[in-house]
Amino acid sequence: MIVLVTGAYGGIGTAVCHQYLQQGVTLVISGRNSQKLNALHETLAKQYKNPIVSLISDNNEPEQITALFKDIHQTFKRLDVFVHCAGSLYEAPVMMSKYQDIVETIQSNLTSSILLAQQASKLMMRTKFGVITFFSSVVAQQGAQGQSVYAAAKSGLEGLTKSLARELGGMGIRVNAIAPGVIDTPMVAHFSVEQKKQLAEKTVLGRLGSAEEIANVACFLSSPQASYITGQIIAVDGGLVV
Repeated sequence: MIVLVTGAYGGIGTAVCHQYLQQGVTLVISGRNSQKLNALHETLAKQYKNPIVSLISDNNEPEQITALFKDIHQTFKRLDVFVHCAGSLYEAPVMMSKYQDIVETIQSNLTSSILLAQQASKLMMRTKFGVITFFSSVVAQQGAQGQSVYAAAKSGLEGLTKSLARELGGMGIRVNAIAPGVIDTPMVAHFSVEQKKQLAEKTVLGRLGSAEEIANVACFLSSPQASYITGQIIAVDGGLVV
């Protein structure tokens, strides 16, 4: 099985990589920071014997997205699973948001997802099989003060997920999205201990989630056990949104 993970060196992305490698797949990891990507490759290669390929790609650059999938096609001639972990969190009230910040947030969280899915599905159509998994957020469903632009991008991503599932289902390609709650990763490292505690108390389970718990769901969605699941937004949030 050929698996592509974008944003591979992020907290969730790294956990996803480990989870898939434990299943014996051939893994393609991608990101725009060559130093971080190479460091991850080195770490993974020490732990696993699976083939691992690193491909530098900035998802905000359309030509680099095209080049990424051209490399995958030339190397493997196929793609079975695409897990899109890359994205960026932007926090600011709408009235304080600059035009460029808005454009970049939509670009990194929504536009890039459309372009990546476009290229991934072209490869998957060759074998009439594939699984695409996006990452949304609970803020797409409940909103969050100071995250209006980010929430708008993630809401668009959920619409993309459902529409792509309809477009691609007849070709054997399933599309789903995971909507994490507050996960204890570097993305929330700027939160104070008190802020994390308050967020944890809002969940039914009374704690923050781990990247490994998200990775478990991502791997399940591409497994045979999930073969009848598509077009779904799956909340993994400890009951934050009930």
